[in-house]
Amino acid sequence: ELALHLRAKTRVIYQSADTQLRQHPVEGRFRIAVVGHLRAEKDPFCAALALGHLAAHDDIELVQLGGALSPDMARTAKQWMRDEPRYRWLGSKPHGDTLRRMAASHLLVVSSVMEGGANVICEAGRLGLPVLASRVSGNLGMLGRNYPGYYPLHNDRALARLMARAQRSPSFYKQLKQAVLARRPLFAPAAERRAVLELVRGLA
Repeated sequence: ELALHLRAKTRVIYQSADTQLRQHPVEGRFRIAVVGHLRAEKDPFCAALALGHLAAHDDIELVQLGGALSPDMARTAKQWMRDEPRYRWLGSKPHGDTLRRMAASHLLVVSSVMEGGANVICEAGRLGLPVLASRVSGNLGMLGRNYPGYYPLHNDRALARLMARAQRSPSFYKQLKQAVLARRPLFAPAAERRAVLELVRGLA
């Protein structure tokens, strides 16, 4: 989004994620995780809305992790749990617990409206966890323009189609997995250290 004449003066340093965990999804159901505090900038219930278009997919389980930043958000999440048996809101969890739940999932949904670069994408990259993401600049910067798992912002129907395709098409799921694994080196702690050192040396 920077003007062309400014781009030569910039450097991209990806936030790293230091975890030795790797994706090992649960069996018997297709688990989709949504991770992040419940606030409007995250469009937090887009994945829950997408479930409504997938009535035949009764083996999908949507797990939402993150604290509600307003009473309205908490009420909405609790209402979803009453209305949709495939949806569970677990609230805020310790970081290690969140990573383990991500590793046990088949997909991560990142539905952000505004995003500078989601740390949860770094973590998914290190885990090898496929991501479905809203097509916004922050997600494009983290996953790359050619990543196959984007959907138009706020479009729960388009997200539902991707969720169904990832569940039912092994070839598409493999494509998502390979695309995430290709980004894994960018989010390694060593890569972040190198990028910071190169920036500092360039200022000397």
